[in-house]
Amino acid sequence: MDYSNVVSAIIGAFFGSGAGGILLKIYLDHRLTIERDEFAEKRLFLQKQREASSAVVEILGEWVRSNYAGTPLTNERRWQLQTVYWKNILLLDKRLIDLLFPLLANAPGTITTNEMIVQTRKVLLGLPEPDIKAADLNNWLPVRERIAE
Repeated sequence: MDYSNVVSAIIGAFFGSGAGGILLKIYLDHRLTIERDEFAEKRLFLQKQREASSAVVEILGEWVRSNYAGTPLTNERRWQLQTVYWKNILLLDKRLIDLLFPLLANAPGTITTNEMIVQTRKVLLGLPEPDIKAADLNNWLPVRERIAE
């Protein structure tokens, strides 16, 4: 049974079937519908935030992978990176794309990967200014094995 039907039934039991009861039922049904729609809209917005966040992380993760693994960027790896990029770029807001393009192109003066994360957070959370700094983020650099002499 729908929540609005339960409330309507309770109100009907208390107020009878008079005009006041009917008007109150209509009003409450309307308010519950509005609240349900607002809740659904907020859930959709949060889902889109999560998807955009995941898209940026997946692109950046694939992009820095060869540096962490210490392996050259082969054509196979380039194809994999390109595929991840294409799949995820479709989900992103234009503001994020404008930040991401120069970074992936290694353009001079571009932001760092950590700064990209900070700016992504700013865009997705709708902050006027970033609430964290790139220097605040943790980085676990790859461990390079030493060759015994």
